[in-house]
Amino acid sequence: MERAVLTLPHMARYVPAAVLAGVAVVQIVLAATLHLSPWKGGGFGMFSTLDHGAFRGVDVVVEAPGRSEQLEIAASLQSEAARAVALPVDWLLRDLAAGIAERERRHERPVSRVTLSVWCAEFDRTTLRGSERPMRTFIYDVPHEHAAR
Repeated sequence: MERAVLTLPHMARYVPAAVLAGVAVVQIVLAATLHLSPWKGGGFGMFSTLDHGAFRGVDVVVEAPGRSEQLEIAASLQSEAARAVALPVDWLLRDLAAGIAERERRHERPVSRVTLSVWCAEFDRTTLRGSERPMRTFIYDVPHEHAAR
């Protein structure tokens, strides 16, 4: 009876499949737990959902004493906003909020708090009517040394 022996060259052919399976598992876990867009992180969900950048967004509210207003995302912060919308985790949202606060200060507008509300579009399966579903709200309190400038 001959025994099959797996040698390194034989095992190497399984590496691409193992890497692909690993990426798929990580992407599915991140999409389920951290709201990663199914179109990102490997994109294994891109054919099953419309949940991607065009159907996600972020609303920005800037507050200071005597001021509370909703802002549009500046062109200079669009790439930070796209990353934060695709994966709305604290560190990406904090980077975006700090960038917004910094921009407000450069324009000599007071800011003590930035509130980011990330949402995604959902569509009713029967009527196909669209609506926005809130995914995450993040509040960034501007450090005092930055707020006073």
